Amino acid sequence: MEIMMKKWHLTAGVLLAAAVSSTTAFAARHHYEVIGEGAGRSAQEALEYAERSAYDQCYRGWGQSDQQTTVLAEWVDPATGYFHIRVSLGCTVDD
Repeated sequence: MEIMMKKWHLTAGVLLAAAVSSTTAFAARHHYEVIGEGAGRSAQEALEYAERSAYDQCYRGWGQSDQQTTVLAEWVDPATGYFHIRVSLGCTVDD
């Protein structure tokens, strides 16, 4: 009877360890780019708004940003005189 209990505890322990480790084995990391766009009275202000927009999109999706933005486009709206900037930011999400 004692040997059966030891076998049962050993089997249960192995199954529990396998179940716990299998969830981490199937975890995946997904990397994607988010685009942020901002407008401002100066190029610096537009860049800050665009970066903030990209960071917010990444964090709303439970992601971690790469902390490095790439400027994709920069222009001035002739009607308003405001600077517009579009940036790209890498974002990583763990499943």
